Amino acid sequence: MQTNESALFRITSAGVEAAATVDEAIKVVQANYGIDFVTYHLAQTVAGAVDTPFVKTTYPDPWVARYLLKDFVKVDPILHEGLVRQLPFDWRDVEIPEAALEFYVDATTYGLGENGFSIPVVTKSRRALFSLNSRKPDSEWTAIIAERRDEWVDLAFQIHDKAVRELYGEDDPVPPLGGREVECLHWAALGKDAPQTAAVLGLSEHTVRSYLKSAQLKLGCSTRSAATARAAQLRLINPYGNTHT
Repeated sequence: MQTNESALFRITSAGVEAAATVDEAIKVVQANYGIDFVTYHLAQTVAGAVDTPFVKTTYPDPWVARYLLKDFVKVDPILHEGLVRQLPFDWRDVEIPEAALEFYVDATTYGLGENGFSIPVVTKSRRALFSLNSRKPDSEWTAIIAERRDEWVDLAFQIHDKAVRELYGEDDPVPPLGGREVECLHWAALGKDAPQTAAVLGLSEHTVRSYLKSAQLKLGCSTRSAATARAAQLRLINPYGNTHT
């Protein structure tokens, strides 16, 4: 959290918390910080085994319609970068591929700014992207980022929490597993037994069994195999690769 919170941040944070929806919350950020457009994109949600994208934006409706019609999601470099990066980034640091040139030309035509700042949000098995778009010139935008980036990061996570509550209420289907519980489930899904997992992680066999048992209980599963299957379904683990961070 912020250690030197500005008055603007405190007012905005209170406004975001009081907002009834994510749509209202991003408009609070837009108005208070004088940002041209704000977008929140939850790329991975959990609804059974189905991925359900959740997007809220203040971009004008004609641009949103154009974006969908042209299927720009396939070439949007900001979205693609944001869903793999871990740290906030300035849009000017993103390389624009030739396939995205039409996208950028259209965006300018529809009144979008050339500058922006995006904040990846990674919690549990979810990945989201909070983005701010600006028409301000480079030098002014650079100064604003330097002054406000930490506040925007806090607001991004606050809005992300609101999005999860908006989707699921208080019944978030993704349990709060600890890092070691996730690691033990990951290796169990790869076919490792407790002694083998203990050797890999440098833990005792007893400790590994304890982590697996607690994870199993949190997931509401009666067997270890059911727990690993449920964890994979919730994207807490990837049985074919690395654990989620």
